[in-house]
Amino acid sequence: MASYLIAATALPGHVLPMLAIAQHLVGLGHEVRVHTASQFRAQAEATGASFTPFAPAIDHDYRDLDKRFPERQRLSSAHAQLCFGLKHFFADAMAAQHVGLHSILEEFEADAIVVDTMFCGTFPLLLGPRDRRPAVVAIGISALPLSSCDTAFFGTALPPSSTPEGRARNRAMNANLKQAMFGEVQRHFDGLLARSGSPALPEFFVDAMVKLPDLYLQLTAPSFEYPRSDLPASVRFVGPLLAPASRGFTPPDWWHELDDGRSVVLVTQGTLANQNPAQLIGPALQALAGDSNVLAIATTGGPVPPALAANLPANARVLPFLPYDRLLPKVHAMVTNGGYGSVNHALSLGVPLVVAGTSEEKPEIAARVAWSGAGINLGSGQPGARQIGDAVRKVLGESTYRQRAAALREDFARHQALAGIAEALAALRRTTTTPASAAMA
Repeated sequence: MASYLIAATALPGHVLPMLAIAQHLVGLGHEVRVHTASQFRAQAEATGASFTPFAPAIDHDYRDLDKRFPERQRLSSAHAQLCFGLKHFFADAMAAQHVGLHSILEEFEADAIVVDTMFCGTFPLLLGPRDRRPAVVAIGISALPLSSCDTAFFGTALPPSSTPEGRARNRAMNANLKQAMFGEVQRHFDGLLARSGSPALPEFFVDAMVKLPDLYLQLTAPSFEYPRSDLPASVRFVGPLLAPASRGFTPPDWWHELDDGRSVVLVTQGTLANQNPAQLIGPALQALAGDSNVLAIATTGGPVPPALAANLPANARVLPFLPYDRLLPKVHAMVTNGGYGSVNHALSLGVPLVVAGTSEEKPEIAARVAWSGAGINLGSGQPGARQIGDAVRKVLGESTYRQRAAALREDFARHQALAGIAEALAALRRTTTTPASAAMA
């Protein structure tokens, strides 16, 4: 059996997929150590893995980010806020993350380090001698951000193009925007690496996150990612990582209504961007109110706001949470802010989508939904009720969306993410000549 060190950026959307991988590897008999913020200790240890928390300097609760970085909220643009986060949440944690990995590897002989896309503490290892480190495997927990001659710059949410004209556009855009939009972030990464005695990144920092690891395992099927003729062999698609089967589920007393012949529409703002239900849940329920052919189900991800509960339409139901493995098989369409996990889960069951997301990488996920033909991209993080209603009725009424979602479901069914990850790690171990005991010596 092997030993694996799993390290994760301290955000739920990053940690939870990595814990699912940890649990699967433990179940196969492997020894697993999890390294992330201490607030995730109980969840990590529940997988059967051992746990080492982050150093105090970076061991913070993600819910306190605005208090830790109040200046971010004062920045005038979303792009400025994004660059601030890349520099001061992800890059600035790199040195402490690297020290943490080094300390663990001194007493834990890992055959591989497995990290999420944005865990940057492996950069100093990946930029150093190969025979001084274990294998490093990154898990693509969101849309693949890798630059390509066939895709527009990641973040523009433009569709791909491999025509001569499209490739000329892509080359110019990638070259210009890397410097114009993220040159300061790139210099910040390189300055921190130089301070620790490491060379500069050999390419754009986002591309380095994908191309430097020995393997990059993307959590979706090829049909839900833009084709790239220059895709590195180290990038592989393992399929969506679905939530584990729920246990002890007690359905609400209205559960039978899901089978009464109406179209069931699920509305969700995800696990983090749910503080203000007026962004998506409120207008979606308003848009569907009074439609006798629709039953709207909203999940808030937290306590149901009293104002929302008090003004609930007769054809709507709202709860903090419902397990997707129980609910999604009964859903005919989903309105979502574009979280990668929920989008992939819906498509794995052939559920067409209406996506409204503008934060983080969500516009890129929404763009892929539209490109795939399995749903509609509203192009807004706070759409109006009429816009949502028109889109929902379109995906429910036009068979092409259901057909494309069904095609993706078939492609997704060919993959088993956890098994694929375990197999990839085993194959890497067989071909790796560097003993774990030599790493970090």
